[in-house]
Amino acid sequence: MNELSEPASELARISELARVNDEQLAGQASGAGARALLAAIAEEKPGTAAATVGRRAPRSRRARRLLVGLAATAALATAVVMGPVLLERNAGTASSYANAAIDIELRGDEYIARIKDPFADHALYAEAFQAIGLHIGLEPIPASPTQVGAIVRYGFAGTTMADRLGGGLEPAGCALGHDGCFLTVTVSKGFNGRGVFYLGRPAKPGEKYQAFGDAGRKGEMLEGYDADGRTVGKVAAEARRRGLRVVFRIIEPNPDGNGFGMNPAKQLAKVGDHWYVWAAEPEQDGTVRLLVTEKHLPKNPVTGK
Repeated sequence: MNELSEPASELARISELARVNDEQLAGQASGAGARALLAAIAEEKPGTAAATVGRRAPRSRRARRLLVGLAATAALATAVVMGPVLLERNAGTASSYANAAIDIELRGDEYIARIKDPFADHALYAEAFQAIGLHIGLEPIPASPTQVGAIVRYGFAGTTMADRLGGGLEPAGCALGHDGCFLTVTVSKGFNGRGVFYLGRPAKPGEKYQAFGDAGRKGEMLEGYDADGRTVGKVAAEARRRGLRVVFRIIEPNPDGNGFGMNPAKQLAKVGDHWYVWAAEPEQDGTVRLLVTEKHLPKNPVTGK
């Protein structure tokens, strides 16, 4: 993948994961109970306290019950306002955390996060990272086999060169779907970034890949086959020999030959066997996508070589 960053809008998602924010709490301490208690105190006549020194002023049971209830209401309102402050003060003190989707523990200088459910709600991952003081959002996305376990793209702010992220399988080389094999994420103990990253996960049946490696790479569907510069007829024949379905993406190289674009209006054009293939990409399980042009080019616009 050449995509290494996400738009800034992705960063806003992290703040949206908070359960409570200042705007939601504004005015909580001035609820109906607190206002009633304030009114009761304001109705106390000046000099009353001095006049009753040495003797207890008579008070009805109903009045006492009212004041006790109002005091409890006021205390609860204060707790609502103070609660997030106390939680924030305690944030980051835990060295481990676990929920139904993920568990995280500190091992030496790194936090190791094991993804127990790669299809869980994203909020469960953020909850776990926030519990240990990391402002991180994690989104597993469907990936071709060589990209499963890899951090395929991210959008972060406030990081330094010492900060690092990593992804993989635990134990290394295990097969997902078997007992004891987990997608993992490693985060350095001193990580001070804030943002979101995307981790390759196995695709569900029929699900298109959002992250993929070259189809000719070891472990992918055209393993060992180099499609670069070959004709469509040759590459399609090899793909079908392996039982694969073939789809096309017609590309338009940039004027300098480095990079390319795609015109959606031209995608319905009939691709002939004499056209040329510049990349073969896994589209979904059993389907390979060929990036093609009608004419032969002096260099590959996908790789720049």
